[in-house]
Amino acid sequence: MTINPRSLFRSEITEFKIKTTRGIVRYINLDNAATTYPLKYVEETVSKYMESYGSVHRGSGYKSKKSTDVYEKSRDIIKSFVNAPEDDYVIFTNNTTGGMNTAAYFFAQLSGKVMVSAIEHSSSWLPWIKSEGIKFLGKKQYQLDEINETNEKIQKLGLSQVLRYHINKKFEFDLKDIEKQLQDNQIKVLVLTASSNLTGYCPDIKKIGKLAHKYGAYFLVDACQFIQHHPIDMQKMEIDFLVASGHKFYAPYGGGFLIGPKKFFDCFLPYQIGGGNLPYIEESGHFIRYQNQMAHDPGTPNAVGAISMAAALKKLSNIGIGNIEQYEKSLVDYVYDELKKMPHVQLYVKREHLSSIITFNIEGLTAQQTADILNKEYGIGTRAGNFCVYQVVRTLLGIEDETKLIALVNSGQANKLPGVVRASFSLQNTMQDAKHFVKAIKEMASRRK
Repeated sequence: MTINPRSLFRSEITEFKIKTTRGIVRYINLDNAATTYPLKYVEETVSKYMESYGSVHRGSGYKSKKSTDVYEKSRDIIKSFVNAPEDDYVIFTNNTTGGMNTAAYFFAQLSGKVMVSAIEHSSSWLPWIKSEGIKFLGKKQYQLDEINETNEKIQKLGLSQVLRYHINKKFEFDLKDIEKQLQDNQIKVLVLTASSNLTGYCPDIKKIGKLAHKYGAYFLVDACQFIQHHPIDMQKMEIDFLVASGHKFYAPYGGGFLIGPKKFFDCFLPYQIGGGNLPYIEESGHFIRYQNQMAHDPGTPNAVGAISMAAALKKLSNIGIGNIEQYEKSLVDYVYDELKKMPHVQLYVKREHLSSIITFNIEGLTAQQTADILNKEYGIGTRAGNFCVYQVVRTLLGIEDETKLIALVNSGQANKLPGVVRASFSLQNTMQDAKHFVKAIKEMASRRK
């Protein structure tokens, strides 16, 4: 199947012009790992939905009933896309971070420790530290002037409960190391990033899932950098819980989701509670909860977020994830091979890990300077920084002593932290974009001689 990005997105988006030091140019977005444009089909679906929009799960009128029906059916579309088990719940969140915090809240009530990878995004790591720390802090309550000290206690206690499995010199996971930690500790949940937002590394999800289950742990996968680029199958990959964000897969309307077993979620009180997710409150104040997905759907839901995600995944299914994967690979392979030839460009991605991301630096320029020049002179949007995976960036850059980095942050100069530049490609990019990017990097690198 031939993929034509111009037919998938509105021309107002793909032909967006900006002013640069070299004149007016078409803007090229190579920051897709952060967020993506809405597909034309998604925009049309949302616009159509709004014509009959009404209060979801509330009203008795036609629009309310129709809106509720479409909203609920979006869960089935999402489940089908990832081949989730039939009795799994799709819990809507605002993004992957929201999904992780929701999961961490539930798991904090269970005994055992958490395993998170050393290459994990902070949104897949810190929620567990906070939730576990609060749980182990105990029942004592504090005065307001004691809270700063309490926060430090929470972090310390949480860190003791959240173990990290590491990457080797190839920046890959060592399955023997993972198994040893599972053997030596009572692990309740193993958290895995399906695709690194820094190196593009995609581990063997199924093998790691099998290990988790072998030692009685649940398996939770962060798929926010994976679901739009590669095929995913919760049942074949033995995934118990899956989180993702709509804005990563062409549905930037404030939606995300957490998928997991009904028998798990039905055991807990909802993460958030209030109106809409309770069928009845007794006179005493005791409330009765739903034994379904609505228990975890407080307040008026972000129906547009849900509808847009379902529409995006439906469209991606029609195009074919395999076709998308092949198309994006052709762009990234070309850019990688060209940048590899440039002596003043340092690449931080291995060919065997190529996915949709290329991280690099240009000799003599800071990461931020490179990103700024790409934007101001060439109209190319990238990202510079640490990408919420600070330890891996320190390793990539050979930084062993972080004393100076901490001093920069404490003095309000976090923008001066060393980092790398990330160019991330997606379905909306073209070979023309790739060639323009390569030309820009070649010109910038040649000035550093």
